[in-house]
Amino acid sequence: MSSVTLIGIDIGKHTFHLHAQDKFGKEVMRKKCSRQQMMRFLAN
Repeated sequence: MSSVTLIGIDIGKHTFHLHAQDKFGKEVMRKKCSRQQMMRFLAN
């Protein structure tokens, strides 16, 4: 994920939705995760 310049996080009651873009605005990642998965994602 070295090309990521922007990360958006939608915080819901039970899940988080992540969206990452490169410097050109192109989507490079879209992911739905639980609280536990989110903690692991942010730790790395």
